[in-house]
Amino acid sequence: MTDAELAAQIKANPDQGLEKVIALYGGICKAVLYRMIGPSYPQDIEECLMTAYYKVWRNIGQFHPERGTLKAWIVRIARNQALDWLRQKGEDPIPLEEDILSPGLDLNLEDETARRINAEIVQQAIDGLEEPDRTIFIRRYYYLEKVRTIAEYLQMTEKSVEHRLARGRERLKKQLLERGVMLP
Repeated sequence: MTDAELAAQIKANPDQGLEKVIALYGGICKAVLYRMIGPSYPQDIEECLMTAYYKVWRNIGQFHPERGTLKAWIVRIARNQALDWLRQKGEDPIPLEEDILSPGLDLNLEDETARRINAEIVQQAIDGLEEPDRTIFIRRYYYLEKVRTIAEYLQMTEKSVEHRLARGRERLKKQLLERGVMLP
């Protein structure tokens, strides 16, 4: 079944469509929520998951296959739900492109086209990083893991992870400007 067919099924028969979404993408969505929210909040993870599925159903008309896969769209909804939960708990996570690009630059990331293109450029730049920098960036800025957790996972010191993040942000900022980040 193609993404367009599944999206059409969600519109036509939400129960069956969402059942397929859960079967196909429920595991990855739950993993993203678990990683971002943490194991201490299983009920909140389930609540975020249900809210994400509700948002998939309510907003399926906004999915466009030419812009990306249904899987990526659904996972982004789950990730955004986790970000909302974190903000409600008093944490204020900063998206990577804003963290790297905002200091000293007057960007208009509210423009949806610019935001999408900037996100693609950020993804390409991160894909070009060598290990362990790539893993560090993904775990820190996508999963919003703490530096201590990343350091333990990679068997590095926290200072080493912090230095790699700082140097990496500078390299990425330079690469992004060279690659043509859309400025207003």
